[in-house]
Amino acid sequence: MAESLTKDPKLRALILAAALAIFAINLDFFAVQAALPATAADFDTTTTALQWVISGYMLALASFLIVGGRLADLLGRRTWLFIGAAVFAGASLIGGLATGPEMLITARIVQGAGAAVLMPVSVAVVTNGFPKEQTQRAVGMVFGLAAIGQALGPLIGGGLTELLSWRWVLLINLPIALFVIAFARTSVVQSRDETASRNIDWTGLCLIVASVAIFTIGIDQGSAWGWLSPLTAGFILVGILGFVVFGLVEQRVQSPLVDLQLFRIREFTVMILAGAVGNVAATAIIFVAVIYLQTVEGLSPVVSGLALLAFSGGVTLAAQLSGRLERFKSWAVMDLAMLLGGLGAIGMGVNTSNMALFLLFSLPAGAGLGLCWSYASVVTQAVVPAEKAGAASGVVLTVLIGLGGVGIAIASSIIMTRTTGQSTAVLSSTLGAIMIGVGLLALAFVPVVALLGRGSTARA
Repeated sequence: MAESLTKDPKLRALILAAALAIFAINLDFFAVQAALPATAADFDTTTTALQWVISGYMLALASFLIVGGRLADLLGRRTWLFIGAAVFAGASLIGGLATGPEMLITARIVQGAGAAVLMPVSVAVVTNGFPKEQTQRAVGMVFGLAAIGQALGPLIGGGLTELLSWRWVLLINLPIALFVIAFARTSVVQSRDETASRNIDWTGLCLIVASVAIFTIGIDQGSAWGWLSPLTAGFILVGILGFVVFGLVEQRVQSPLVDLQLFRIREFTVMILAGAVGNVAATAIIFVAVIYLQTVEGLSPVVSGLALLAFSGGVTLAAQLSGRLERFKSWAVMDLAMLLGGLGAIGMGVNTSNMALFLLFSLPAGAGLGLCWSYASVVTQAVVPAEKAGAASGVVLTVLIGLGGVGIAIASSIIMTRTTGQSTAVLSSTLGAIMIGVGLLALAFVPVVALLGRGSTARA
């Protein structure tokens, strides 16, 4: 694949280093979810009691994405790529050797912080390593290769757990991180934002981390505290207020953590909006589909992982294509993706009583919604200045991943509210309704993207 883009061995190694880094993060996220019931059994506790194995990781990841990307822009992307890989791998090792839930949860929070550095920097080093006219294709190739981790995550997580132990789901990150470092040592050159002061915007840094953390906790705990409870509303409102204050601060400091001028680029803003909607739908579909396959249909983790290959295979296929669509208008590509994904999601929801049709519709659902995610990441890198690549990637990933977590929290709340103490038929109906709902959400944004995005131009 890399040969069609470049014959330079260093650039090929650069693609592999970045792709393996994001592959490891994708694989880890989906594999750990599949291994969670076995982890709880090993620690003689419940899956619910271990929710912070997932939530803590997501909280740290969402909180530090912007910070990780911008610090790398300022202090050196090559250096911070190695730091991110080392933290991610070290925390994976500690988590894999954990002797109790507290140790595992702490390791996962640190691991999320490492991933928050590794993910945007991996995109940024590719943006800076390739000529501007090849950026979209190169970043698309990275996401295409990395998406294989998302496709295989549930299967590998279930397989390692059943054949070996849940601990290997974390320990497998170590050899992958070593390969990342090995490829990066020979291919990644040091780069930074030479236009910015080396002074770090500590006020903005603390504000964005605190705001994302508080907002994410409010969303994550909404189903437990009650969505209308003062505690939930307080966390969410304080988080939103923090974002507002952060925006005001960034307009006044000399070297802001986030250059708000990026949002004056219409294509950048529209692609973030569309990508966020697509990722909310995609993450909700994966979350609901796992419950449907394992609880309603009674499939084992391995078999349900195999069944999900139809959806995740569509995601992988879309990621492979995302960097090869330069000649088309970005808004038109995104609208086609949302139309395909929305109709596929509705088809899945309508056919929860027919496994064959459910799996058939999951392929276009995965392809369409997966293209929303990967294409948004690819196009936004192609339209921003190269010196802002890390910060821009951090902003995009924060919005996409953060709102994806919101989608899971809302879906979880609906399931708990409507199905507790009810029959499997009620659960199946509720899961189907959620899939139809997110499909309709994607379709509703098709005219919005067309209206806002028509000013975008075709790419040469």
